[in-house]
Amino acid sequence: MLVLATAESELSCLVWFESRVGALSIMTSGANDFYYSGKYEDDEYEYRHVHVTKEIAKLIPKNRLLTESEWRNLGIQQSPGWVHYMIHSPERHILLFRRKLEKPKNTAAATQKSSKSVGVRG
Repeated sequence: MLVLATAESELSCLVWFESRVGALSIMTSGANDFYYSGKYEDDEYEYRHVHVTKEIAKLIPKNRLLTESEWRNLGIQQSPGWVHYMIHSPERHILLFRRKLEKPKNTAAATQKSSKSVGVRG
């Protein structure tokens, strides 16, 4: 196992590369200068993007997406279900996330069922 310690602009990072599987684990401490966008969505997914510091961006693999444990170890904090889904090469410090939208239960059927049980009389 290789242990590398760096300190750059108020942020100290410990980086471990597990040589057996090539896994990346990064733990950050210090200032967390990340920017979290508002959420936006289409018919299928909810999206957001996270701007990380340039120092952290240098530690992100260039050829693959991050697993949830990897982006959490970078210091990114989000509710469960978010997936790092795309790399935007010109701006590697912006991580793109998405998660499936919860499909609403059949509200029309539920409304019809509840109105029948109310028993409106006229």
